[in-house]
Amino acid sequence: MARRRRAKPRRRAAKPPRHPTRPAKRTTTGHARAARSPVAHGPPSGRRRALSGRSTSEVTRLGAALAAELDVIRGLERLLTAARQVTRAEAGTVYVRRGEVLEFAVVQNDVLARRVGEEEVRRRVGARPLPLRENSIASYVMLTRSTVNLRDTYEIPVDKPYTLFREVDRKADYRTRSMLALPLRDGRRRVFGVLQLINAIDGRGAVRPFSRDEQKLVQELAEQTAHLPGLTKS
Repeated sequence: MARRRRAKPRRRAAKPPRHPTRPAKRTTTGHARAARSPVAHGPPSGRRRALSGRSTSEVTRLGAALAAELDVIRGLERLLTAARQVTRAEAGTVYVRRGEVLEFAVVQNDVLARRVGEEEVRRRVGARPLPLRENSIASYVMLTRSTVNLRDTYEIPVDKPYTLFREVDRKADYRTRSMLALPLRDGRRRVFGVLQLINAIDGRGAVRPFSRDEQKLVQELAEQTAHLPGLTKS
């Protein structure tokens, strides 16, 4: 008789492990985390591009307007208004040197104007000239011909040669936070005053610092005061 062949045992399919291997956890690099975090300084990239695009037109327009303006104070008002518009500054001041003091030539403050009116704003803020011997921010800018860009005027380091006079804020019931201050020159390149912008506002209505791009644009606008006929003659 022929011998029967023994059937080979069937191989059982391998069972999946009781604890399947979990996919490796993705880690976020520092660069990726930084990309997700909100911008800390200045306007977003879209606003930065808008600033760059309008820079030339704003400067050219202001220069032409000032060249045709015979009244110096009205010309300085135009400058302050233009500088506030491009930076979305809540307030601003133009100081003009008279001897050993800085006088308030132009004062604008949207918050206080809505509260008490523009005339009262001028009375509260510009009542007392700033002596150059005092260590105010405007005096420092005037004497050193430097530009000062502050994130928070209430946190100025003690080793700085200038400070904020909080008494002005207290009397006006106002809070100065970010500030950009720079010198103003006439047609002969003589420094005759100071342009000071206060509290740049972001898209949500919160105060933010003035960006470097905004500082550069405001400096270009400020240079247009050299076209003021009234200053050139003095």
